[in-house]
Amino acid sequence: MSGVFTITHPLLSFKITLHELDKLHVHEEIIPELVENLARKISDDGSFFHPIVVERGHSVVLDGMHRVAASKKIGFRYIPVCLVDYDNTNIQVGSWYRLFQNPSLQEALEVCVGLGLSVQEGSFDGHLKLIERREAIAALFTSELSLALQGAARDIKDAYDLIRDIGDHLRRRGSMIRYDTENEAQKNVNDGRISIGLATPVISKSEIVEVALSGRIFAPKSTRHIIPARPMAVNIPTDWLWGDLSLGETNRRMVDLLKSKRIERLPPGQVLDRKYDEELFVFR
Repeated sequence: MSGVFTITHPLLSFKITLHELDKLHVHEEIIPELVENLARKISDDGSFFHPIVVERGHSVVLDGMHRVAASKKIGFRYIPVCLVDYDNTNIQVGSWYRLFQNPSLQEALEVCVGLGLSVQEGSFDGHLKLIERREAIAALFTSELSLALQGAARDIKDAYDLIRDIGDHLRRRGSMIRYDTENEAQKNVNDGRISIGLATPVISKSEIVEVALSGRIFAPKSTRHIIPARPMAVNIPTDWLWGDLSLGETNRRMVDLLKSKRIERLPPGQVLDRKYDEELFVFR
């Protein structure tokens, strides 16, 4: 396949190429202030550092929603992407638990009831099963108890809209909100570092694609894609992304550029701009 740089990993292969921005489908909302800062940084750097991750069947963006929005804001026509086979079982989807610092449990319950949700006390493990079966939207939990949140949500997209609303209401009441993986969130709450957690559902791959293609997008931090490896630091000159040259010619230049670089493989756990739990293929 011309105009594509392929890297093969034991668990998957990925193809680096330039893609037309207007043919991509995002599946999550963005945080506007992050886009402003990112657009400024990309423009100042003069190069596009990390490719976004895109499923190759329908051009749904799996990771890189803010980079897509920043590129559109700048006015680019093309964007570097890493195409993956979404049917590969080694690509998994997790969720981001919400962690709330400062609100009392009573305040959190008032917000949930005010949004029309009912509350059911029980075991945390039992509530996770309710969430998995879509019989509960989410579950508030502390180090001592768990409360399943149930209500009328037509689908997983509506469920995450309610989860977003819970966070927005608590933020307006002065709560600090952060996001963490399932295990780390439970550890932080059980150790007393965070007062309240919110367990959230895992969205299936088919639901992600369906919502993205429909134009209905999820609230921010709805999905967490776990990919065995990813390319980093491709450093594509932003002058190539305006669309002055054809996509084919620009991709040929990109492939030549990447072939001229050395690839360093780094094990999981590296901390670059953030911590990466997957293996990295870093272009030097």
